[in-house]
Amino acid sequence: MRLLFVHGINQQGRSSEMLRDMWVRDLEAGLRRPGALAGLEVVQPFYGDLLHDLTRAGPEAGIEEGPAGAGDSADEASFLEAALSEQAAEMGASGAEVAEAVAAAPGGIEEGIFPMDRRINALVGLLERLSPLKGNLALKVLGQAHAYLKRPAVGRAVDAVVRPALEAPGPQVVVAHSLGTVVSYRLLRELAARGQPAEVPLFVTLGSPLTLAAVQGALGGPFGTPAGVAHWVNARDPDDFIALDRGLAPPAFAGGIENLGDIDNRGADPHAIPGYLASPAVARRIGKALGLL
Repeated sequence: MRLLFVHGINQQGRSSEMLRDMWVRDLEAGLRRPGALAGLEVVQPFYGDLLHDLTRAGPEAGIEEGPAGAGDSADEASFLEAALSEQAAEMGASGAEVAEAVAAAPGGIEEGIFPMDRRINALVGLLERLSPLKGNLALKVLGQAHAYLKRPAVGRAVDAVVRPALEAPGPQVVVAHSLGTVVSYRLLRELAARGQPAEVPLFVTLGSPLTLAAVQGALGGPFGTPAGVAHWVNARDPDDFIALDRGLAPPAFAGGIENLGDIDNRGADPHAIPGYLASPAVARRIGKALGLL
């Protein structure tokens, strides 16, 4: 049995080996068995630098006119506005507060900045008022999710890194985090549609933005467990606003997905991967699927 890790955003400057070692350490902490994975094949495809370079002019620096073109920028702005509004509502903002934040943004076009940027900055500001530091993280995750889903060159480049690992023969447990859940889910659906489903006894998604309507709209349905996946566990910390405090369940998703909604990451960032992997509830399910328990 092989273990496949699929990472999310903000991993630039690291390496496959560095991430693999970090994830293994955190998972072994959750299993409370240091060295438990020592004899296991663990694969960690790395696209962190690639994604960073391809999206460098993206939302971290504002929504700018650039290589993506004005049409892509408009689509990105609409995607971000919808997703940020949904997150703000989930965090307790009323529809009136969301509308007021957008309406209060000054009009006009700043030099070199796409007009929608001001609305998005207003929504980020609203998220920050609801919970400090969350707005900018949301913008980074969602901006790179949009680039992956809607810019063909970005999607192809990332898929080319991750797809070979999923196509490898034999069973493997797939554990994905954040944007990595979107990448792995889309590829698992693609392989199933080709009639060559991956053999995945367990698929684990952690802190997944698949719950967001904007992400679902960009992916396109139907939404359910891909062929080849025997069991799907989706885990979230209730304070992880990227995943929202909701599971992958009807009516948005088909039934049959096991949702763990009470993960306590205990750190300053409830979206971070270490707390998810170190959670006994998550680690036990992975360990059992790997034959370690």
